[in-house]
Amino acid sequence: MKLGISVKLTALLSLFGLLLTGLASYYLFSSSQQILIDAAKRDLQTANQVLGRNLQLSLQGFANDARVLAEQSQPLDVLEQRPGRELEEKELVGLFQALLAVHPEYRRIRLVTAREHGLERISVDHQGPADANSLGEKGHFPYVFETLRLARGEQYFSDIAQHGSGSAEAMTLHIGNPVWNQAPEALGLILLSIDVQALFLRLESELPDYYQVFLANSQGDLLLYPDGKNRQASLHGPQYRLHEELPLTRSLVEGEAQNLLTRLPATRKQPERIAAFTRVRIDERSPNSVLLLGIAIPEAHILRESQRLGQRSVQIVIALSVLTLLLALLLARALTRPLNQIGQAIARFARNRSLHPLPTGRQDELGSLARNLRDMQEEILRQISELNENRIELERLAHHDPLTGLPNRRLFFDRLEHAIANAKRSGKRVGLLFVDLDHFKEINDELGHAIGDEVLCSIARLLSSITRGGDTVARLGGDEFIILFDQIEDGKILSGIAQKLLGHLQNRLLLGGHQVLVQASLGISLYPEHGDTAESLVQNADKAMYSSKRDGRNRVSLARHEH
Repeated sequence: MKLGISVKLTALLSLFGLLLTGLASYYLFSSSQQILIDAAKRDLQTANQVLGRNLQLSLQGFANDARVLAEQSQPLDVLEQRPGRELEEKELVGLFQALLAVHPEYRRIRLVTAREHGLERISVDHQGPADANSLGEKGHFPYVFETLRLARGEQYFSDIAQHGSGSAEAMTLHIGNPVWNQAPEALGLILLSIDVQALFLRLESELPDYYQVFLANSQGDLLLYPDGKNRQASLHGPQYRLHEELPLTRSLVEGEAQNLLTRLPATRKQPERIAAFTRVRIDERSPNSVLLLGIAIPEAHILRESQRLGQRSVQIVIALSVLTLLLALLLARALTRPLNQIGQAIARFARNRSLHPLPTGRQDELGSLARNLRDMQEEILRQISELNENRIELERLAHHDPLTGLPNRRLFFDRLEHAIANAKRSGKRVGLLFVDLDHFKEINDELGHAIGDEVLCSIARLLSSITRGGDTVARLGGDEFIILFDQIEDGKILSGIAQKLLGHLQNRLLLGGHQVLVQASLGISLYPEHGDTAESLVQNADKAMYSSKRDGRNRVSLARHEH
C-alpha cells in the first residue's frame, strides 16, 4: 500500500516541526544560560571589587589610626619619662579606650618602648587597661623589632595566621608605627592588634546569602573558606592553602595576576561555581600588607531561572508535536510561512536579543507557539534587565556614600584627577574646601546616632546648595566632607563661599525635636599653589582644616604654599 502525499507531508511536517521547535528551544535555553552566566560574571567582578575596596579602606583607616596615635605628644612624653607623664599616660589610656569603643575589630592597642627588651608601657583591650604586673617584654616578637627597624613614614604590617596555625595570634593583623623623637630616633612604637575575622564577617554580612567568600593572607594561607575547614579547625588543627585547595588560583598567590575570574570545578562538598579573585594591598611599601579575596556563586543559583525556561520549552515542544501530528495534513501549506517567521524570530533573538514580529494573532497552535515564544523572549529580556539594574546599583554603591548619597572618596578622587588634568590644559585653577564638623562625636553621644545621621544629611544638602552644578560635594567618611570647585578664576571666590558656609552654620538645626548647633572647621587648598596632584591637594586642605581646629574651630584656614 502506497502512502499518499498528505500522509507523507503530515509525517514530514510533524518531524520537521518537532525538530525545529526542539532545536530552537534548546538554542534559546543554551543562549539564556550563557547570557545569565556572562551577566553573573560581571556582577561578581563588581561585587568583588566593591568588597575588596571596602576591606582596603577599612584596613587603611586602621593604619591611619596607628599613624595618628604615634604622632601625638603623649606617647613620646611617656616613652621619654618626662615630668607629668602620669597625666599623659592617663590621657593616652583614655584615647586607646575611645578607639576600642569605636572599632570593635580592635583587639588591643599597646605602647611599647624600644628599651628594656621591648617592654609594654601601656596595653589596653576591651576589658580595660592591663595592670603593671601583666605588662611583658615583647622585643623578641617580629611586630616589635621589625617595626623599630623601619624608616620614618613606614609602617609594619604582620602576616595573618590561620585558625589552625597553633598561634595565639591567629586571625590577628598587627599594625606597628614607630614613635620618633626630634633626633630622630625610634623610642618605641604604637601597636594595633586587629581581629581580621570580625572585620571581614562584618563586611561579608552586607553580601547576599548565596555569595561564598574566600580570604587568604599573602602566603596563600586560607583565613576564611566556604567549605568551613579552617573555621572548624582546632587551634592546632590542619592548615589549608588557597592554591592547594584551588590550584587555579596559583598565579594569584604567586603575584603573577592581580585579578582572576574562573570556574571552580565541583567537589564532594561544593557544586560547580563561578568565582572572582583579587589581590588587595593595604600599603605598597609592605610585602605583608596583601590579602587575597575571592567571591563565588554556585552556577546552579545563576541558572535557576533558566531551568524554568527549559521546562517551559519542553512543554511547548511536546504540545506542538501532538498538535502537528493531528493537524499537519490540513495545515501543511499554512505551516510553511509561519514556521519560517518563527525560525527567523528565534535566530534574531538568539543573535542580538531583538524581537522579530511573530504570528501571535493566529488562533491556532502556531499562534499559541508564537505567543509562548514571545513570553519566553520577554521573560529573558526582563531577567537581563533586572541583572543590568543590579549591576548599575552595585556600581552606584561603589561610587556613592549610602547615607548622604554624595560621591564617596573613590569617585571624588577620580573627578579631582580629571579636574587637575583639565586645569593643566586650560591654565585655570582647581579649589578644594575641606569641611570637618566640630564636636560631632558629642552630638552622637548626647542625641544618638539617628540624630547624628540626620545632621550629616542636612550638612550634605547645605554643602550641595552653595555649590555650582559642575562642582562636586563628597563625603570622605565620618563627619568629613570635601568640595571640588572646578575651573575657578580666583581663589578669593573659595574664601567667600567658605565664609558664607560658616554663616549658614551659625543657625541651629531642628532635628528630631532637638535644636542642634552644628559648626565646622574649614580648610582651603588651590591648584597649583598648594599641590599638583590629587593626594597633595587633599592633604594640604586637610592640614589647613586642622589649623582651623587648632586656632579655635569654627573658622577657615588657607593651606600653605608648597616649596
